[in-house]
Amino acid sequence: MHTLAKKDFKNLVKVVGNVMDAFSAAFFLYDRGTDSLNLYASFSLSDHLNLDANVKVGEGIIGWVAKEKKRLSVNEFKHETTTLKLYTKEEDIKSFMAAPVQDGDDLIGVLTVDSKGKYVFTPKDIKILDDFAIVFADTAIRHERKRKFKKDAANIQALDEIVSDLSSCERMVDIVEKLYENIGRLVEHSRFLFALKSSEEGTFNLISEPSGKENEIKRVPLKLDESLIGWVIKNNRALNHPDLSGRADKHGLGDAARSRIREGFRSFVGVPMVVRKHVIGALGMLSREGNAFAQRDVRLLSILGAIAASHVAGSYAYGVSLAAKKIDALTGLGNYIDMQEKISKLDGSLPGALLTIDVCNFSNITSEFSVNTADLVLVELARFFKRILKNEGFIARYYGDVFLIFLNDYNRDEAQVASKKLLNIIRAKTFFINDRPITFECRGGLAFYPVDGRSGDELIKRSFEALKEAQSRQSGKTISPVGIYNDVRKAAGK
Repeated sequence: MHTLAKKDFKNLVKVVGNVMDAFSAAFFLYDRGTDSLNLYASFSLSDHLNLDANVKVGEGIIGWVAKEKKRLSVNEFKHETTTLKLYTKEEDIKSFMAAPVQDGDDLIGVLTVDSKGKYVFTPKDIKILDDFAIVFADTAIRHERKRKFKKDAANIQALDEIVSDLSSCERMVDIVEKLYENIGRLVEHSRFLFALKSSEEGTFNLISEPSGKENEIKRVPLKLDESLIGWVIKNNRALNHPDLSGRADKHGLGDAARSRIREGFRSFVGVPMVVRKHVIGALGMLSREGNAFAQRDVRLLSILGAIAASHVAGSYAYGVSLAAKKIDALTGLGNYIDMQEKISKLDGSLPGALLTIDVCNFSNITSEFSVNTADLVLVELARFFKRILKNEGFIARYYGDVFLIFLNDYNRDEAQVASKKLLNIIRAKTFFINDRPITFECRGGLAFYPVDGRSGDELIKRSFEALKEAQSRQSGKTISPVGIYNDVRKAAGK
């Protein structure tokens, strides 16, 4: 309970002590997690009160009252005072009373009074103590409701902020990162689990927390039948397991279960992530506390699971959409976005070169035949480039009749030779369009990786500048030499 509650109980205990003319009055609060009573508020004439008093349920007189939930009155107390655990030294107590404080059948605590006189507490005093126990219960219930209300309000705000963060995520890695970062604001736990169902029958992937240096998520494949979170996915049901003792084989994380038990995890809660009645994964939590998760935690996690599921599905859709945007719809080649991404994944340890090829007289195809025929020719050119290049690098259609070819693991000299050879092959190739033989004129611009740039955007820009320089120097009527960026331009034209 919070500070204001403790102040209220201290005042109430003081009233009890004065009304009952007691040597000491004390309120012990029940802790469900440890199944024990802790001294919460007291009023005493003793200098030896044990402010850290702790009594196990069923232990001694106070523990008996808690266990049996029955009032007890002793008018001739013959035990040593220290057996009550309320005092650190003997105080010669002669009379003692204790009453359970309850909310229905649920134990809240125990209220006690004592005196140094024999037969001090009358039947009327017993009735008064019972009435005070009711007042203590009402006060505890009121403060607990207030605490839950504040916690619910905080949870709603936290949930709203988490949802707002998730709405800005397009990639799966961003969704996972936001969940790992913020889930603790919603439900207290020791470890968060994010799992996605696998396409392989009977398995799922446990998704690790992304690190700041990573741009991808790590998946740990596990079997559905070997973990509690797998059970949640398989059965499409929430699970709140209050005690993991003795479940080393099905603890929650498959082969790692025994090490997790050594970490001291005692409670598990998990909820499925469902999209259109199909389970796509689950959210789960582990705690080192026994019986750590309440029904409200299950509800909050279920709400977040539903929201997360929609965003996960959205990220898949975004990924498919993004993948589609990287493909040239006409030729099936990658486009400049695809080329940029492939170059960005290179680590710079091997050289390379980007060749921009412009088919100079392609506009004649459109004017002499048709747009549809021109499209078919572009498709054939794309196939031709792919056959020549094979596994030597990447190819993309930049726009119109301009293509991008990245020569992987080619040094400067090798790239110059290969580029000139490639342009000569295109020039020598005869294409048949409506039974008419057609040859193409072309130019090229070359930029080197990583000297001229490490990003695809920079290399495309540099190779395109080289291409434009070649165009400005040539009439465009014949096959031009490769336009080489910077100091290798002349060497390529020899």
